Amino acid sequence: MILTIIFLIMSIGISGTIYYFTHLYEQWYYFFVPILLIPICFLAIFGIYVILLLIISLFISKKKEKNKPNRFWYFWVKETIFQLLLLSRTRVKLVGKELLDPKKRYLVITNHISNFDPMIAIAKLGLHPLICVTKIENLKIPICGAFIHKAGFIALDRNDAHSGIQMVRKASTYIEKDLASIYICPEGTRSKTGELLPFHPGSFKIATKSEVDIAVCTIENTNSIAKHFPFRGTKTILKVVKVIPKEEVIEKNTKELALEAEELIKKEKEKK
Repeated sequence: MILTIIFLIMSIGISGTIYYFTHLYEQWYYFFVPILLIPICFLAIFGIYVILLLIISLFISKKKEKNKPNRFWYFWVKETIFQLLLLSRTRVKLVGKELLDPKKRYLVITNHISNFDPMIAIAKLGLHPLICVTKIENLKIPICGAFIHKAGFIALDRNDAHSGIQMVRKASTYIEKDLASIYICPEGTRSKTGELLPFHPGSFKIATKSEVDIAVCTIENTNSIAKHFPFRGTKTILKVVKVIPKEEVIEKNTKELALEAEELIKKEKEKK
């Protein structure tokens, strides 16, 4: 959001400067020119911003493991997410935010239908920072991979059982040391049909190990964002269905928690 304001101010300044020094203001019928120039300048500035991110990412090494979130790099990840949602004209309706205490840490889970799911959660839930568990392949994505690594996102190799153990240990440490809330999709992969896939109980080990509340959320229509861009905007919904308190988390095993969370999301989806 901060970058959006800065980019907008810069765009207004540049368009006004062009309008003044080209003397277009001398002809009243050119009054619309600065209005048209503002979005063009905004896109140009964003393009330069992306190029700068690319250049910076080329000098970032992903070999060194990160043991805690980095708020400086997380800031750039979150601000870039705001820009992507703005430019893709993605509107997010957030329901149930009052169930979350921004001062507390949570294990946040959602259904998984798009790569935009974690972006929506980071941008709208108000949990700072909200660090995602992501598949290790995402670290290879240009720009994105380097920055999420530096921000402290937790990479998971789904073909390596030891990687799963390390993921749980690191995510639990983030919560226990009050460094971050954790976001994970228990389905383990995107659902291409939108139907809910079975939840992996291992995802809930983060909550049982760190004894933290679980925020069960649903996400709708994020799979339409890429399809609609650039000709249409997309309305999405992020809903906090229920917060499973840590007292209940302590009493149940991971399989029971997975079944409860899966059932909560299924029932919510059936209402639509």
